[in-house]
Amino acid sequence: MSGRALLLGLIAVAGLPAVAAPAVAQDPTAGLENRLPDPAWLPAAPSATAAVTLPDQLVDPVLPAGEARRAEAIARLVRNGFIGGVQEDVPATATLPATRVWAVQFGTPGGARAGLEAVRWALRVRGDTAAQRSDELADPADGRIITTTAVDGTVRLDAVFAAGTWLYGVGRIAPPGTDPDVAGLAALAAHLWARQPERPDPLGAQPLGVTPELRAALTAAHARAMKRPPAVPPDAVPGSVQAAGLAGTGWALARFTRVDGEPELFRTTAGGAWVSVGDPGGPGCPRIPTAVKEVWGLSVSCPLTASPVVRPDDPDALESGDAPFDGLGTWVWEVRGSGGTAAIVARATGAGMRTVYVKSGDGLRYWRQVDAALPALHAAGLKVCAWQYVYGRRPVLEARVAARAVAAGADCFVVDAESEFEGGRGSYEGRTYRAARRYMTELRRLTGPDLPVALTSFAYVDGHSSFPYSAFIDGRDGADVLMPQVYWGAFGTAVDRAMARTARWNGIYRVPVTPIAGTYRREKPAELVRFRCLSAAYGWPGASYWSFQHTRPVQWPVLARPLSSCPTPAALARTYPVLRFGTRGDAVVWLQARLRTWGVPVPRTGFYRAQTRAAVRAFQRARGLEPDGVAGALTWALLLERPPDSP
Repeated sequence: MSGRALLLGLIAVAGLPAVAAPAVAQDPTAGLENRLPDPAWLPAAPSATAAVTLPDQLVDPVLPAGEARRAEAIARLVRNGFIGGVQEDVPATATLPATRVWAVQFGTPGGARAGLEAVRWALRVRGDTAAQRSDELADPADGRIITTTAVDGTVRLDAVFAAGTWLYGVGRIAPPGTDPDVAGLAALAAHLWARQPERPDPLGAQPLGVTPELRAALTAAHARAMKRPPAVPPDAVPGSVQAAGLAGTGWALARFTRVDGEPELFRTTAGGAWVSVGDPGGPGCPRIPTAVKEVWGLSVSCPLTASPVVRPDDPDALESGDAPFDGLGTWVWEVRGSGGTAAIVARATGAGMRTVYVKSGDGLRYWRQVDAALPALHAAGLKVCAWQYVYGRRPVLEARVAARAVAAGADCFVVDAESEFEGGRGSYEGRTYRAARRYMTELRRLTGPDLPVALTSFAYVDGHSSFPYSAFIDGRDGADVLMPQVYWGAFGTAVDRAMARTARWNGIYRVPVTPIAGTYRREKPAELVRFRCLSAAYGWPGASYWSFQHTRPVQWPVLARPLSSCPTPAALARTYPVLRFGTRGDAVVWLQARLRTWGVPVPRTGFYRAQTRAAVRAFQRARGLEPDGVAGALTWALLLERPPDSP
C-alpha cells in the first residue's frame, strides 16, 4: 500500500470523509512506518502506531481542552493545509521520561513550515508556560529544538523540523529536577531526518537546509550590500532564514539586526555566490519566484503573517540588536524640567525604555545637560542618544557642536531638522540641500563612519515636499535611520491614518524607520498602544515618545505594553507612493537619484517631467515591467534594490 493510500485509509477508519489530499502533495516514496524512528534508536520499545487524522490530535498534548488559544491553534493548522499522519508513544525508562514521536503531512512544503511555527506558538501561549526558548538544531540546521518551562518547573522539550510536505516532532516532558536529555533528543531528530527520502518539490522548487555555511554566506552578502559595512557583520536573526533552490538558482530570506522588519532577499549568481537582492518588493513579494514563495509558505499573502520571516509576536523576530535606535525610547528636552537625572532613570527603566534621547544642542549653542546626565543614565543600563536642533545657516559649525556630545560619550546622535530647511519652488538642489550635505559630511568627519546617526523630521514627506530628506540620508555620510515625528494629536487625525501615510512615504529612502509618537497633546493611552502595535506590524525595529516631561502618569504604563496584546493580523505589507508626470518634491529627487544609481541618466531637479518619465520608462523596460512611465509599487520595489555592479 502506498503512503497516501494508508493515510487515507486511516482517515476513513476515523469516520471522516476520504477527501483526497491537495493536488500539490505527492505520494511519499516510503511507507508511513518510515516516517517514524527505527525502534533500534529508541530507549524503549514503542507502543502501537496510531493515526493522527484531525489537527485536534496534534494540538491535544500541547493545548488540551480548556486552553484559551486551543481553537486558534487548530485553525492555524487547518489554514496551512493539514492532512494527517501518524504518531507513537515510547514509554518512560528508569532514566528518561516518556517520548512522543509524530509525523503529519500538509498540502505544500510551505504549509509544513508554517505548521512548525503554529506548533511552536501553541507551546508558547499555553496557560502554564513561564518561559520558552527556541534554538536551531544542528541537523537539520533549519529545525528547532524548543524548550518550554512551566510555572511549576516542568520542562518540555520538542525537536521539530519540516521535510518537504511533512512536519516531524519528537517531544518529552521532564518533571522538575530530572534530565530531559537534550542531546539525546537532538540526536533522535537527526536520525529521523536522515531517514526521510529526498523528493523533488511538487512545484519545481526544492527547500534547502539552513546550514552554518549558508548563514555565513548570507551574512557576508548582507555586509557587502551595506552602505558602511561594520567591522563585524551582524548575523542573521535566529529562526528568520529560509532557503530554496529553483532551476539551478538559490534563493534565501533572512532578517538582520539594525535593519527594519522587512526580510532581506538573496539569490545566487551564475558563479554560485550569494548576493543581496534587497527587500521582497512590498505586497505580493514580486521579486520572489512563485514556486519559491510556495515552498516558503508565502503564496497566499506575502509576507504571510504566520510566517517566521515577519511576525511581530515572534520573540526571535523581535529580538533587538545592539543598535541604540532599536527598542523603545523617550525624549528629554530639559533634564531639569523632567525632574532631574534620577527621576529620568527611575521612570525610564520602570517603563521599559531602552534609550533616552537627551538634547545636546540648539544651532551653535551646546547644551551641557547631556554631559551631566550621561554617567547616571549609562550606569542604569540605558543607551543615551544626543540630539540637536539645527538651522542650516552655518552647517559646519553646527556639526562641530554636535560632535561635542559624541565626544562626551553619547551612544548615538539624532539630527533634528525641520522648517528652517524647507525652501520655495526650485530649491531642490539649492541652499538647503547643500547645507544638509555639508552638515552630514562634517559630522561624519568628526565622529567617524560607525556612529549610529538618525534624522528626525516631518512624518509626511508629501506634505513637506521641499524638505531635503534625501540630502540628509544619501551617500556614505548619510544618516542610518529615519525617525518621523508621527504626532497624530497635533495633525488632528487618527493614529492609523497617520501611520499609514508615514509608512508609505518614508519607506522609499532605504533606511530603517523608527517613528516618534507624541504624548504632549494628551494622547489617549489606547492610541499609544495602537501606535506601538502598528510600529511592530510595519516591521519597524524601534519606537519612541516625545517628550518625557509632557508624558502624563496615565500614559506611562502603556508605553511598553507587550506586543502579545496587539490584535491580529500582526504584520502589514509595505506600500509605496505613486509618482507621475507633474509631481514635484524631494521624493522625485530621490527617484531621480535611484534611477542614476541604476545607470539611467536623469538630472536631479525634483520635477517629474518628460525627461524623468522617459528615464522611468527605460528602467521599467530593462526590468521587465510595463513601461507606463509611472513610478508605482513595483517600480519602487525594483528601484530600491542594490544594483548588481554597485560597490
